[in-house]
Amino acid sequence: MKNNTASYARALAQILSKNEFDEKKIVKNFVKLLVSVGYENKAEEILALTEDLLLQKQGKNKITFETARTVTPSQKKIMESIVKKGDIVSEKINPELIAGIKIIINGSMQFDASMQSKLQHI
Repeated sequence: MKNNTASYARALAQILSKNEFDEKKIVKNFVKLLVSVGYENKAEEILALTEDLLLQKQGKNKITFETARTVTPSQKKIMESIVKKGDIVSEKINPELIAGIKIIINGSMQFDASMQSKLQHI
């Protein structure tokens, strides 16, 4: 029976979380392993899960700011006040929000202060 993607992600995260390692050798061997078990098409999913596990272990977050339009410098300053050093931050423009902001932390926790959300609740 094959292991699931989460098992591979946990194993890779455990290896990469050690202080001393040969990154090129680990990646090369990990790719060989995925090919040998027929999981090469799952590599992107496994790497995303690995990144999440490493961030969690380090106490860091992956934060996505979704806005309807490009943010102004003053808005960007407010957004930066939420972020801790080492967090991975991405910005996404989503015109469907109409106005406001949606903040997504680690792909699961969400703060939705968009006009779209408010209209849906009416």
